[in-house]
Amino acid sequence: MTQPITEQEKSDMRDILSKFYGSQTKNWRISIDTFKVLETLINKTKACDRMMDLVPRPFGGGSVVKWGQKQVRQFVLRKLKSNEGNHYIICMKVNAASMRTDFYMSGASHIK
Repeated sequence: MTQPITEQEKSDMRDILSKFYGSQTKNWRISIDTFKVLETLINKTKACDRMMDLVPRPFGGGSVVKWGQKQVRQFVLRKLKSNEGNHYIICMKVNAASMRTDFYMSGASHIK
């Protein structure tokens, strides 16, 4: 059996969710399922992050060949420096938008 969620944990979760969904989250019920949905959001975002790392940065002029070589080097550096806790904001927002109902329902599922 899992431990009950503390009021502080609920408040922290609402703070996280409000970044994506605004003030409407003040009225959402937070349950252990809400944390599971957040885990799903993070996992979905990782796939998007991997694809975003592959996107070349804007061309700054000069030699196309040198720019291409620089893009490869920067990609390798991004991968080496990447931290599992960092995500592209656009990836988080797109996936969060598609999961709004999942978050809302995660709290509603415990209403009797």
